[in-house]
Amino acid sequence: MEVTERSFERTVVDVSDRFQGNAGNADNWTIAQDVVHQLGGIALNIGGTSALGDQVGWGRSSMSDAWLERYEARKYHLIDPFIAALLAGHSEVMTDCGTLNRTDPAYELNHDLKAFGYGSLYASMWGSPSSGYRSIVVFCSAHTLAQVDESIGFDRLKIVQAILSANLPNQTSDAGSGVLKLRENGLTTREKGVLKQLARGLRNDQIAFTLDIAEVTVRKHLVSIRKKLKAETREQAIAIAIRDGWIAL
Repeated sequence: MEVTERSFERTVVDVSDRFQGNAGNADNWTIAQDVVHQLGGIALNIGGTSALGDQVGWGRSSMSDAWLERYEARKYHLIDPFIAALLAGHSEVMTDCGTLNRTDPAYELNHDLKAFGYGSLYASMWGSPSSGYRSIVVFCSAHTLAQVDESIGFDRLKIVQAILSANLPNQTSDAGSGVLKLRENGLTTREKGVLKQLARGLRNDQIAFTLDIAEVTVRKHLVSIRKKLKAETREQAIAIAIRDGWIAL
């Protein structure tokens, strides 16, 4: 499906009118999914941070139930580069599914997406000028990024995503289809503090002294951190934590 300038203008007008004609937010999720399908997409993901922008607060997806069960069972939210980009405040993030090599922490997630029929994901981030809150809108396609850009154009797609972001609630209840519980096993404040000191090059005893805790407690925190981030080594834990926005140096 190729989106021409005229058909795109009609889509923008149509979606704007539909949102304006909707008295509340109850049906906005359905409207948003319709728009994605009009543009040739196969699913939509949305989500947002906490008010301060330091944690992922909520998420919702129209991807298949089988995929969402797989995503939650494998705890892919801990290595999801789209969540990392949201937390880091990047303006956009995209990927072709099934293309990452084995050295990438998101390798299994990326190839699993391909196995479940997803070709590419394109996302843009939108923020609140009055707070640290940010939201993400992800367009899921069966085609490659190059094909999506050729048929729609990323600039046009970003306009639609801006409209969707402005008309979808910045939080969601636990009810409804596709609601995701993200980062429930995220790093605690103390774990982030320990990891940040480790990233500075401090030894366990030095971290314990700096944070005024026992050295055995430092070791317990580091074991927990590696388990949560699925890191084989301390160095890998630091790299994943920086990439995913858990700590900043």
